[in-house]
Amino acid sequence: MQINIQEQILELKKDISKKDIYIKELENKLSEEISVKKSEVMLNKDLKQRIEKMELHHETLIKINENYSNAIAELRLRLKSLIVDVR
Repeated sequence: MQINIQEQILELKKDISKKDIYIKELENKLSEEISVKKSEVMLNKDLKQRIEKMELHHETLIKINENYSNAIAELRLRLKSLIVDVR
């Protein structure tokens, strides 16, 4: 009877040891997941800022192109009127 109890105690200790190892593995995985999540959050923040900056550049380029297009159109009209006046 005493041997059986000792065997059970040993088995329980083995089970506890296995579960402790499993808990450590889970804690490590959790730590890795948290690190990855933090990294993703930082990356997303950076990407959002880059997108915002690119949108601002795009808007600025549209305004510049609009101004140049207007100026070119005006100059073309002047040129056409000069050519018509010369004929």
